[in-house]
Amino acid sequence: MTSSQSHRGLFEELRCYWHGIGPLWKLYWIYGVLLSTLGGTFLLAVVLQRALPVPALLPIFAIALIYTGYILVSIWRSAFNIQSDPLGIDREAWGWLARVLTFGWALNAAGGSLMMLQYAMRY
Repeated sequence: MTSSQSHRGLFEELRCYWHGIGPLWKLYWIYGVLLSTLGGTFLLAVVLQRALPVPALLPIFAIALIYTGYILVSIWRSAFNIQSDPLGIDREAWGWLARVLTFGWALNAAGGSLMMLQYAMRY
């Protein structure tokens, strides 16, 4: 295998995660927690500082919701992609924990999005 074949491109990696292929840790912690936290912080700051008018915020909200939907579905599908038993806990238990947390994450994202939209509409 050549060097170019051993490293998937970003879009190929994201496509694989959508289909439930790839290590859960990277999807959950890097694409999920880290990038979602950074994006959510940016979005919240823009809304609270009233940095953009509402019409400019709507496409940003749409992109954020699409990304969140992608992450939630991908984590759900990849939940059992764990190589070992981290901390001595069965990998199946970690998979179910990932799914439970994903469900909570979805509720939190929905509620947070509604609150930010409501606040943004009060311009």
